[in-house]
Amino acid sequence: MKNEFITLATLTYMRAQLLSARLEQEGIESFMTNVNRIKEGPGGVQVIINTEDAEKAMAVWEDFKRAYGKEKQDAIDFMRIARRILVPFDFTSHAENAALYALTIAAKMKADIQLLNVYFDPGVVPFSQLESFSFTVNFNEVEGEVEQETENNLKNHAEKLKQILKKHKIRGVNIFYDMVKGSATTSILSYIKIYKPGLVIMGTRGSELEGLRSFGSVTAKVMKKARVPVLAVPKDFPAGNFKEPARVLYATDLNRSDYWALSKLASFVKPFGSKIFCVHVSEEIEKTEEVYMHRVKEFITKTLGVEKLECGLLECLDPQLGLEDFIKEKNIDLVVMTTRHHSLIERLYTPSVTKKFLFQTTIPLLVFHALK
Repeated sequence: MKNEFITLATLTYMRAQLLSARLEQEGIESFMTNVNRIKEGPGGVQVIINTEDAEKAMAVWEDFKRAYGKEKQDAIDFMRIARRILVPFDFTSHAENAALYALTIAAKMKADIQLLNVYFDPGVVPFSQLESFSFTVNFNEVEGEVEQETENNLKNHAEKLKQILKKHKIRGVNIFYDMVKGSATTSILSYIKIYKPGLVIMGTRGSELEGLRSFGSVTAKVMKKARVPVLAVPKDFPAGNFKEPARVLYATDLNRSDYWALSKLASFVKPFGSKIFCVHVSEEIEKTEEVYMHRVKEFITKTLGVEKLECGLLECLDPQLGLEDFIKEKNIDLVVMTTRHHSLIERLYTPSVTKKFLFQTTIPLLVFHALK
């Protein structure tokens, strides 16, 4: 469980962000310290890496230095991307709820919100399903009507969001919309690669009776495959109250990916002044787990500079119930995991028949895509 870190470079905030992004593109985990120094000055933000990645990271760093001529524009472009929020929008109540939550996040980040609707492609319907129709289908006419109706609806919803921003006197947030034709999951994942958002926010049905299906097959698949953070907002979460994530739970499995994920989380919650709860649940706590958690706590406080923090080990015969009880006891309003926690996510959000009423998925879930 031991992790050794070294400082790869000390840069200004924008350059450190850009270098960290370049490293991530190469599959190298990194994180930044002294992120409070966001103003352009003579440096101060350290980019930290694992020692075992040193050789590969040095090659990226050398290329980064040689590209100094275009670096400033790259940094500007990167910061613009980091402030983009993509909201897949299908006009359902849970999609509308996700859009409201996006306003809460965007208000602090001064981010752009892009509504995306993936509309039905009549051309992909198998011919065998059309044989029972006694009329001739004019696909061009149907497609044109679908496109026009979709665009009108998107425009209306975008205007509603703008009016909410105006009502609450929120500035610095722009609302855009777009639409693509095709299947939902594939189209959303393809759009993410092109649009390059810093965050994807999706709505879920949020019924405890539906288990993992409460996330919807589309949301679940995007969560697993997207390489950007995905935040799932249950339909029953009161996003209209514009409550910021004040108490955030990070569920750790005591893996080296925790360091990378926690650095991302610290940056995400910083504008909200959130308190982070870093918790590991086990049937029987071992000494090695205590040592590891102590290192994680030191990393969060000393390296990341997080002050509002509570770390702990929970011993419970049923880890799922242990987390559920902790969430209720601490009034957690955002749960954070990585894609390495796939089995834990399924257990937590897929109640068995006997437990389905014990935990209602009314709390947003933020998932970071683990690099390794």
